[in-house]
Amino acid sequence: MSRLNLLSRLSKKGRERRDVATMSDNTRKSSQEKTFSEYPALSSINFSFSGNKRPALTESPYNKPVEMIRKEEYSHINSGIYLDHSGTTIYAQSTIKRFADKMRANLYGNPHSANEPAKFSGEMVDSVREKTLRFLGADPRHFDLVFVANATAAIKLVADCFRDLAEQTRAGSFWYGYHRDAHTSLVGVHELTKGPLSHKCFESDAEVEEWIEGRNTFGQQPGGLALFAYPGQSNLTGRRLPLTWTGRIRHDRTKRLRNTYTLLDAAALAMTSPMSYVFEDPDTAPDFTCVSFYKIFGFPDMGGLIVRKDSGHILALRKYFGGGTVSLVSTIGSAWHVSKGLEVYTHDDGSEHVGGLHEGLEDGTLPFHSILALGEAIDVHKELFGSMENVSAHTSMLVKRLYQGMKAMRYENGQQLCKVYHSGDEDIWEKGEGDKVYGDARVQGATIAFNVFREDGTYESYAMVEKMANDGGIYVRSGGVCNPGGVFTALQYEPWQLNRAKSAGHHCGSNGLSVINELPTGVVRASLGAMSTAQDVNAFLDFLKKNFLEKGLPTPKSNIKRKRQQAQNLLDSLSSAAMATATVTADGGTETRTGTSTVILPPSPTPTSVGEEGAATMKPKVLERVGSAISI
Repeated sequence: MSRLNLLSRLSKKGRERRDVATMSDNTRKSSQEKTFSEYPALSSINFSFSGNKRPALTESPYNKPVEMIRKEEYSHINSGIYLDHSGTTIYAQSTIKRFADKMRANLYGNPHSANEPAKFSGEMVDSVREKTLRFLGADPRHFDLVFVANATAAIKLVADCFRDLAEQTRAGSFWYGYHRDAHTSLVGVHELTKGPLSHKCFESDAEVEEWIEGRNTFGQQPGGLALFAYPGQSNLTGRRLPLTWTGRIRHDRTKRLRNTYTLLDAAALAMTSPMSYVFEDPDTAPDFTCVSFYKIFGFPDMGGLIVRKDSGHILALRKYFGGGTVSLVSTIGSAWHVSKGLEVYTHDDGSEHVGGLHEGLEDGTLPFHSILALGEAIDVHKELFGSMENVSAHTSMLVKRLYQGMKAMRYENGQQLCKVYHSGDEDIWEKGEGDKVYGDARVQGATIAFNVFREDGTYESYAMVEKMANDGGIYVRSGGVCNPGGVFTALQYEPWQLNRAKSAGHHCGSNGLSVINELPTGVVRASLGAMSTAQDVNAFLDFLKKNFLEKGLPTPKSNIKRKRQQAQNLLDSLSSAAMATATVTADGGTETRTGTSTVILPPSPTPTSVGEEGAATMKPKVLERVGSAISI
């Protein structure tokens, strides 16, 4: 299935939606005129809105305007502009309330026990496991869900299983291939292989195609045990990679890839995209898929490994076992164990079944309270946003708006303000094709990676951009964002330049070197979520404009009179407040002169001494500021 057909396939599987409230004729007319210009992704997805008329902007794509949802459920983020949803999105207040209500009302025991509270927990865990699979569009008949700490834990679980199994091969190692856009957690798997040709980082989609088609083996032995891993969406740039690779690998006609399994990192993809098209056909779905639930719902802090049941037996062959994953263990004499993932159970009626894969892979006591919270989070998410298709349409509109706003910003000399990075094989920005990408949910998620130029064309420190944004109550992320191959490619590094950065003392994190020899070592990343608004986007664009484009610009002549009046009003108010609360002394430092004006500041809110009657007196601060806002 090609990526171009993904959304059309989705439309055939569109979920039912509540009827929207009828608007007045006047409101409907004005709103409809701008609906599909601002929500272009809606034209590609079939939402069952009531009636035949196009929905108004305030009605689409959610049941309520997103601003109302923000006010009711996400007031705890309204103190700032949150643009780091790729790190984690924000939890709804209803999720916390419902979770707390159930915790207060019920008694949950350890599911490994057999008492009534334990059985109650076990039934709850089974119910949430199935609910989660169905939310992701994975039929429980064909897929199993293993609860883990996060997506990285899911990746490590798969990697450890392949390392253990590879010890039984003649080569003593499995072959591992991964895409350059892989998160650091996928990159780390190559450390479990042995030999110089035992792993390959594919530097482009074209190289992956070469390998699948057999034009280049990249060191892989035909028919050997192998694992190919890649992200469904780059956590750096938001680019969405082809999902057809997994099915093509499984159905390789040459049988060269017959023992090659696939691992899809869907942590970034699942955040704002429906996963149904990943799992709708078990025959072409990935063997293993990892997700982070806190990136979808904000809470709880958990991850999941979705296992295709026809492929899952390979994981049950791992060496390590923990409490709860074995049905019988011998320690004295000869050491052996029986994994629950492979054990055959016989029922009273004579029927038999093999233990669930998750039973042999979930080591120790499950985080059953967090699993309870996950069930509540899924229900609340559906009530607020309807479906992941709705979230996809909403965030696609916003990221297009953000991209277009950044693209349009230029200094007076024509120098562009931002350099936007896209991890496709072509430079989207330089070719002017960004409008074809940003806003198209088939190929791009709600994330933008960029750097800021100064007016002379040199790079501003990405760490400084993040600090300035943070000081202004706008929360983004900067640096390498745990995507070494993506950053290396986006910044057009050569290996010697990376070694130079290492030699210069650069390292990941906020204390690294942002620019070395006029070349940045990382990026700024802004990412949007289901509850993001157009106001969030506008606020960030305004931040860029005021802090870079307009910084140091002279005041327009038409505004001089207004600025002078504002400045005089400010001086008058400051002087009056200070004279009412503080005594000017020669050694108190309370007087400062700006131009021809004397500015007396109001008292500091921090008490500095105690008067004769015990009342705290305030020591006024000095305002030493020269600019159009104060001096005339």
